Amino acid sequence: MISLPKMLISLLLSSSLMQGGTGENEEERRQQQSNNNYDDTTTTHNHWYERYPDYPSYCSIPLEMSKRKIPPLSKSIHVGETRLKHVTAIIRHGARTPWSGDVNCWKDYWKDDTSRWDCDLKTFLAPPTPHDVEQENVGRTTSGSSSDAMFLFEKRYDALSYPQHNALWGTCQLGQLLLRGYDQELTNGKNLREAYVFDGSNMEHDPSLRLLDLSGDDDHRPYLEPSLVYRSDDDQRTLMSGQVLLRGLFGQEFIDHAEKHDGRSPIIPLHVSDRWQDILSPNKQECPNLSVLNQEALQSMEYKAFNSTKEYNTLRTMVINELGFTSDPLDCLMTTICTDRTLPDVLNDYHHHSSTGNNKKDYTTLYGPDRFERLYKFAVQQIVFPFLYNKNAYSKLAMGPLWSEIMERILPVLSGDSDRGGNNKLHVISAHDTTIIPLMASLGIWKLDQWPPYASTMLIELHRFIDSRTNKDVYPSYYAFRLVYNGEVWTDRITGCPKDTDLCDFTILQNITEDFMARDRPACRVQNVVNEIKLLETDARSVISAGGILLYLSTILISMALGAYTSRWYMKRKMKDLHTTIAATINDNGGYRDRVPVNAIQEDDDDYNNEQFTIDDDNDDNKNNIE
Repeated sequence: MISLPKMLISLLLSSSLMQGGTGENEEERRQQQSNNNYDDTTTTHNHWYERYPDYPSYCSIPLEMSKRKIPPLSKSIHVGETRLKHVTAIIRHGARTPWSGDVNCWKDYWKDDTSRWDCDLKTFLAPPTPHDVEQENVGRTTSGSSSDAMFLFEKRYDALSYPQHNALWGTCQLGQLLLRGYDQELTNGKNLREAYVFDGSNMEHDPSLRLLDLSGDDDHRPYLEPSLVYRSDDDQRTLMSGQVLLRGLFGQEFIDHAEKHDGRSPIIPLHVSDRWQDILSPNKQECPNLSVLNQEALQSMEYKAFNSTKEYNTLRTMVINELGFTSDPLDCLMTTICTDRTLPDVLNDYHHHSSTGNNKKDYTTLYGPDRFERLYKFAVQQIVFPFLYNKNAYSKLAMGPLWSEIMERILPVLSGDSDRGGNNKLHVISAHDTTIIPLMASLGIWKLDQWPPYASTMLIELHRFIDSRTNKDVYPSYYAFRLVYNGEVWTDRITGCPKDTDLCDFTILQNITEDFMARDRPACRVQNVVNEIKLLETDARSVISAGGILLYLSTILISMALGAYTSRWYMKRKMKDLHTTIAATINDNGGYRDRVPVNAIQEDDDDYNNEQFTIDDDNDDNKNNIE
C-alpha cells in the first residue's frame, strides 16, 4: 500500500512481484532450499498445490476459485425486468502466513520446512503528493522544486540478522498475504468484472447485472468515489487483498488512466481505522459484553455435551500423545497444507493420503481414519459454536456497527439521495473469516460445520424492478436483494425470502437487521456494572436523610470496590489473552481470530483466541475467548 494523507492508496503494484528474482536473490533461494527452508516464491503458479493429491476447500486452489463465478439471475414468474443498482462485496483476504508468532503446532514444527517463511510479495510506501502538501500548508508552494519528485519505498522485512530474527524467522510478516493469496484475489476481481462490468467488448453481457457501463467515449473513472467505496481494516493481508481485487476488476481502466494523465496512476481513497478499535470483526475491547456472551456459550450444557463425546476424547488423546498442540489447530493445519509444507505423519491422511514418513505407527488403528479432516471439522465446530448460540446473539451484537455501515451505503441508493452517497455503485469491504461468519450468522444462515475459505466473497446485490410485470405481493418495495456466497445464491436460505427465485424484497433484509443494526450499542456494557449505575441513580433521592447519606456513602464504597474488582478481572482476562497459550486446542478469521490490542495488528481474521479445546477436562475452567 502507499501511505498518503487521509489514507489514500495507489494501486502501484510492480509486475516484478509476480516473478522470481535473479542473481543474489536466486542464490539465497537455493541456499534456503538446501537448508530445507521454504520460500513461497520459489515455485511458479503452475507448481503450487502439487505435494498432496487433494486439498481442503479452505485452501481455495485454482479449481475451487473457478467455481466461484457470479451466476446470472434465475428466471421467475414473479420477477419482471430488473437493473442492478449497487453491490456490497465483503471479502476474506487470500492465503497468508501464520498469524501468531507463538506458533507451536506440533513437536517438529520448528525443525521442518514450517520453520521459516520467506516472502517476495512486497508492500510499497510513498510520501504525500506535492499537491496534498500544498493543501496542508496554505501559503507555501513546492512547485518547481525537488519536492515535486515522487518515489516509492519497497518495504522489506529483512533488517535483522542472527541471532535476532522476525517472528517467522524469514522475511514474511505475521499474517502476510502470500502470492497464492494474490492470485486468489486477482481471480475475485476478474469474476466481479465479468459479472458486473460492461465495457462494450461482450455484447451478450446480461443487462440486468450491468452495474458499471464503461462503454462509450466518456472518461470513465469507476474506481473513484462515489462510484467505489473501499473499506478495510489495517492488516497487511486485508489491505493488499483489496488492492489486488481492484486490480483484477479495473486493470484496464488503470492503464487507460495512466495513458491519459501523463503516466500517473489513480489515487483511490481507502477507509480504515485504528486496528484495535475497528468493528470489521468481533472486538471485545470495543464491546466488553461479547466476552460475557462468549462465556455463556462455552459454559452451556450444549457445549459441554459436545466436549464430552467419544470423538472429543479420541482427538484429545491423539493431540496429547502425538502432537503436543499449544497453538491454534486450524491455523496450523491450513497454513501448512495450503502451502505444500510438511504435515506430521499422524495428520498426513487428508482424503486417505498415506504418510511418507518413517514412523511405522498404525495411526488408523489407534485413532481411526481421516484424522486431518476430523480434527479440522472439530476445530471449526468448537469455534463457530458461540457465534450461533442463543439465536446468534454474539454475532448480532458483534456485527451491529458493520451492518449500520453497510446499510448507510445502500439506503441512499434506494432513496436516490446523491448527497448521502446515492451514487455509490460498489462498496468493497476487505476483511476476515470472522467478518463473514458473524454477518451470515446474524442473518440466521450459517451452520456449525462451515468456515470461509481463503478469498471468500459475500455479495449483497441491490436490484430495482423497472416494469409492471413484477408481482407486487412478493416485492412490495420494488427493490430486491440477492445474496451470493462464493458463487452460490444463498438468498432463499433467509427466513421470509421466496424459495423459487434469486431475489428477495429488500424490506426483508431491513426487518432482520434493524433490531441489532447500531453504531451505538448499550448492550455492549457488562450488565453488572450497568445495574450498579442504575442503583445509584434510583437511590439518589434518599440522600436527604441521615440514613440516606449513610446508605449513599456505603453504596459509593461498594460500587468503588465492584469497579476495582471488575477492572482487575477484565485486565487479567486481557493479559491472559495476550500472554497465555492453551495446551492442545482444537479450534480454528476472527472463535475470533481478529483480536485486540498489542497483537491485534498481527492477528488474523483468522484471528481469535482459541481456548475451547484443552487438555484439562474441567470445562468450567476454560477461559475461552472468541476474538
